[in-house]
Amino acid sequence: MIRRSLFLVVLLAAGCAAADKYPSLALRPIESRSDDEVVTPVAAATPDAALDAQLGTVSAKLAKIDTDFAAISARADTAAKAPGAQAVGSDQWLAAQSALAEMDGLGGDTLGTVSDLEQMTTARGEAGQPPYPALDALRARAQDQADAETAKVAAIKALLGEK
Repeated sequence: MIRRSLFLVVLLAAGCAAADKYPSLALRPIESRSDDEVVTPVAAATPDAALDAQLGTVSAKLAKIDTDFAAISARADTAAKAPGAQAVGSDQWLAAQSALAEMDGLGGDTLGTVSDLEQMTTARGEAGQPPYPALDALRARAQDQADAETAKVAAIKALLGEK
C-alpha cells in the first residue's frame, strides 16, 4: 500500500512540473500588431456636368448679389458720411438706414447661398461621393463674400454711431 501511495505521489508530482520555469518572452499576437491609423486614399471626383451647370448658376447669382451690394453699399456709405447723418431721423440717416436694410437683404441672400452650398457638400459626403473641388471653392468664395458683406454693414453702422 505504501508502494501504491508512493507511486501515486510521484505521478502527481510529475504532472505539476512544467517544462518551462518562467513565462515565454516571445511576442504575443497583440504586441505584434500595428497601432498606426489606417489611411484610405481619397478617390478623385469625376467631372459632373449637371453639378457644374448648377454651380455656374449659383456663381452667377453670387456675382449679381455682389454687384448689387457694392452699388447699395456705396450709396449707404455716402449717406452715412454726409453731414447730419448721425442725427437720428435726419434725411441722411434715413437714406443710410434704407440702404442698410437693402444690404441686409442681400447679405441674407448670400448666407442662403452659403447654406445651400454647404447642404450640397454634406449631401455628397452622405452619399459617399468624394469632395468636389469646384463646389468647395465656390462655397469658400460665398463664405468670403458673406463675411465681407457683414464687415461692410458693420463699418457703415459704425459711421452712424450704431453697434
